[in-house]
Amino acid sequence: MYHYIESGLPNVHLKNGYSIEVIDDEEYTSIDDMDGLHRVLARTIASKAMPLTNAEFKFLRIELNLSQRILGKRFGVSEQTIARYEKGQSEIPRTTDAALRSLYMESIEQNNSVSYFLDLLANYEAEQAAQEILLEEIDREWKLAG
Repeated sequence: MYHYIESGLPNVHLKNGYSIEVIDDEEYTSIDDMDGLHRVLARTIASKAMPLTNAEFKFLRIELNLSQRILGKRFGVSEQTIARYEKGQSEIPRTTDAALRSLYMESIEQNNSVSYFLDLLANYEAEQAAQEILLEEIDREWKLAG
């Protein structure tokens, strides 16, 4: 099992779909389908019932290919506000969380209303422990490990 730290997300592990090679005493990891991995990871993050972490917020913004400045303009806040969300210096408002999820789902044409995500977050129990995400590649496609 490989701990996928390059994503910036602390609890992502890959069951397969990667290879590790040692060249000149340096270890190199190769992911078979990086784009597919990022798509399923972003979709999983956007659909989860817990509020977005700062790292997840940043991951979704990057997957949307938006700068902090552009996302800030879309949300009516400064670039610095987006940076504070991503650094964990400011709490991400529920409506901002839901709006970012909605933007991502719209980008992959899985439209869910903002109210869906607001309801999802409203039902979250704050005392639940963070869940680990385990992914595997099956038939050259990334999926949640069963």
